[in-house]
Amino acid sequence: MKKRFIAMLLGTLITTTTLAGCGATGSREANTGDSAQAEAADAAASGSSEEDAGKGAGGTPWIDADIKENVTADMQVDPKDDLYLYANKDWILENEIPDGYSSWSNYSKRALDVKKQCMELLKDESIEGHDADLVRTYNKLILDWDTRNKLGVSELQDAYNKITEAKSIDDISKLLTDKDTVYDYFNFFDYDIDTGLNNPDKNIMIIASPALILDDSAEYPDRSELGDMNYGYSKDLFVHIAQKFGMTKDEADKCFENALSLETKLAPSIFTTEDQLSSDYFEKINNEMSFDEAVSNSKAFPLKDILTSMGVVYDGEYLVLEPDYLKKLDEVYTQDNLELIKSLMTVNYVLDSALIIDRDSYDKRNELRNKYFGTTGAVSDDEMAYGVVSEELPDSMQIVYVEKYGTEEDRQKMKELCQDVIDTYKELLSENDWASEETKKYAVEKLNSITIHAAYPDKFNDTTGIDIAGCSLIEANERIADNLIKEKVGRLGKNEDKEKWADGFPLLSCNAFYSPTDNSINMIIGMMGEPFYSSDMCVEDLYASIGAFWVGHEISHAFDANGSQFDKEGKLNAWMPDADQEQFQKRIEKMDKYLDTIVAFGDNHFIGSNIDTEMTADMTGLQCALRMASKVEGFDYEKFFIKYAQLNANIATYASELDQVSQDEHPLDYSRANVPVQQFDEFYKAFDVKEGDNMYLAPEDRLIVW
Repeated sequence: MKKRFIAMLLGTLITTTTLAGCGATGSREANTGDSAQAEAADAAASGSSEEDAGKGAGGTPWIDADIKENVTADMQVDPKDDLYLYANKDWILENEIPDGYSSWSNYSKRALDVKKQCMELLKDESIEGHDADLVRTYNKLILDWDTRNKLGVSELQDAYNKITEAKSIDDISKLLTDKDTVYDYFNFFDYDIDTGLNNPDKNIMIIASPALILDDSAEYPDRSELGDMNYGYSKDLFVHIAQKFGMTKDEADKCFENALSLETKLAPSIFTTEDQLSSDYFEKINNEMSFDEAVSNSKAFPLKDILTSMGVVYDGEYLVLEPDYLKKLDEVYTQDNLELIKSLMTVNYVLDSALIIDRDSYDKRNELRNKYFGTTGAVSDDEMAYGVVSEELPDSMQIVYVEKYGTEEDRQKMKELCQDVIDTYKELLSENDWASEETKKYAVEKLNSITIHAAYPDKFNDTTGIDIAGCSLIEANERIADNLIKEKVGRLGKNEDKEKWADGFPLLSCNAFYSPTDNSINMIIGMMGEPFYSSDMCVEDLYASIGAFWVGHEISHAFDANGSQFDKEGKLNAWMPDADQEQFQKRIEKMDKYLDTIVAFGDNHFIGSNIDTEMTADMTGLQCALRMASKVEGFDYEKFFIKYAQLNANIATYASELDQVSQDEHPLDYSRANVPVQQFDEFYKAFDVKEGDNMYLAPEDRLIVW
């Protein structure tokens, strides 16, 4: 079971630009998400009632209307008190979270529309071409339960046995360094070949710590409620599948605990989620070094031999995101820890097989997700299969979709809309009273340098080398991984191909992103549909969606606490004078303090420093749209604000909300409607909001950054 390069590893770690505020999922979970225990949901519902009123001193006592149980038909709603609930009450009551999902939103609905189109394409035998054949063949392999059930774990057993039969640390090192198996096992670090932080044009080797069983390194000294959910789910799934490989239940229990023991030793040297979301994260991870420097602290752990066997030794830079982790790994990679090391390798190997072996394992996975995360049922097999196809063969699936549904007319229209928003944004940047002329001038230069990418690129990765005819599913995965590895290694030290601007990002998801390392906004085809975009939208809806919610939001990321650290060429380079940077930081800190006071739900407050980049983008995108609206005679601001709030409509399970409030840079959806509108006079005028209303925020307390 070949481990692939981690696509867009650095982008995933540094980018806080994806718009859709879906709760983060576990490292091995598909995009159907995680949810909560039923009793936890009940507690959340009861904990967000009248007793929450006034909890957020300095903030506002909104209920978490993302949790449907908190909303009842007899509730009185008023935009002066809760715009989100006023705009979305009927939608919340009319909708349910579908089977297999942890949340349901307008994002989800648009994404499902695209999925349905893709599922039809996967069945359409009339579509010709290599990529169409490839995705159809792979889709059939995923859905061939008879063959998968017959094979079970037989194709994985030999590699599994090599771990369990290892008698020494040298035996483990041989598995990790042999050219034939170097990509087959969990080898204690993640890796990618992509552009770094100092040169956005050159592909370099990136080395990072691996994904953890409990996701966040902060969970190891003291597990949280969310950590308990991830622990229970992962352990029960491992124990169930490990018995198929020959372990007894007791042996599997012990193996899992041993794996956690080793991760507990390593966790203090791995950045926590809060570390990764902090504004100084780029500075911490920007550790470029030579090959000799990168491997210098690995005396026991065979990092040098692993990289050599991978074929990634070259004269260029290596970006080591967490040097302290490699030092700690070297300390624990000893004969004394052999059983712990074998256990962690085994747990990762077994858990990574959950989606590709038999029906029983897949059903058990869904059963445990429902048990620990509160989801119900499972998505259809066709939707599950599409999810795997789009994950493993993203370029081929996107090529087939674009050929069917992509139009140059829509692409050009989106580019024009993006440019309209950029032109308005220039006015906002030029009018800042806290920034010096030097800062304002450079900010406009950076804005003028933004590259607009719309819908889909003209160039995708070459898939012609992938042939899975006559393969089993696991054999097909091996060949797909081999092609990706070959393609990735071939990039090392070479210039980035800018034509493949969405490489590694799921184009067919309902999303968009700003890339700080190439200073681009990317409005992908997956979001270009109802209710977010159509050719006949009224101006109020268009400005609420494209102006504020999408394009304005993404442009704003170029100037938030993270994006502002990159210059117009995409290099990590502080371009604000110190005095301006101090003023900028004061505005961010003011926002953080306000957000910290707001009770998200139950006893959980927002963590301002985690979500300030997304909230800054929400606010500034809205500000940009309002500037555009000011130029339209007879503009209906009430309709505009209601549409803006409706775009955020979402219902989610308790665990999804818990995961998001503690692990995600995106604020909970109800706050993404309520907090941004509080900042603007147009909202107060539209709904006659006055002091004493829940939505009121005094002028001196408002939070505009730019």
